[in-house]
Amino acid sequence: MRPRVALVPVIGFLFGFLGSVPVAGPISVLVLERGLSGRFRSGLLLAIGSAVAESVYASLAFYGLSALLRRYPIIVPVSQCLGALVLLLLGAVLVRRGPGGGDPSRPVRGSSHGDVLLGFSITALNPTLIATWTAAVTALYASGLVKAAPGQAPLFSVGVCAGIIVWFAILLWLTRRYGARISRPALDRFVRLLGLVLMGMGVWFGVKFLQYLAVHAR
Repeated sequence: MRPRVALVPVIGFLFGFLGSVPVAGPISVLVLERGLSGRFRSGLLLAIGSAVAESVYASLAFYGLSALLRRYPIIVPVSQCLGALVLLLLGAVLVRRGPGGGDPSRPVRGSSHGDVLLGFSITALNPTLIATWTAAVTALYASGLVKAAPGQAPLFSVGVCAGIIVWFAILLWLTRRYGARISRPALDRFVRLLGLVLMGMGVWFGVKFLQYLAVHAR
């Protein structure tokens, strides 16, 4: 393996890790909520599902995702519509959680497959990742660190997947270590706030979908 090719998964790892650090996306919100609620395994499984979906986007960017979108432009508005529904529903669930919504000291056991599928679905339906990874790969090509070679896509996507999982594992470790210092009433208020954040993201996706309909209805 040539030295430059060997760097591809490392670069992918850095892209995945650093891109996940801002706690701004729906998966970040949900993983943080799981960690603060003591559901660390559920949070990690959510992160794994999300990492797999995002690594697929990263891989597709190598294969020319932008060309695919130009050929099938309906992909973006459909994902916006579905993503809006999922985020609004999840946000409403968190907002409706009352003081008896779960004891952080007694983790709730859920379906492993369900957590992975939820993480995968939310990320797969996030249309902003299409532009994000297309721009990231374009900038990477421009830097000269990697060549525009589709054969390097699997190496890059594996690195991205690992980077995302490692970051969320660190986030969950931090919540396990310091989350107990948060009082129960404060935790309930924070979880409701996270729910409002998710609903806000859902509304934003929904507005984008309605704008698409308005433009194409003329």
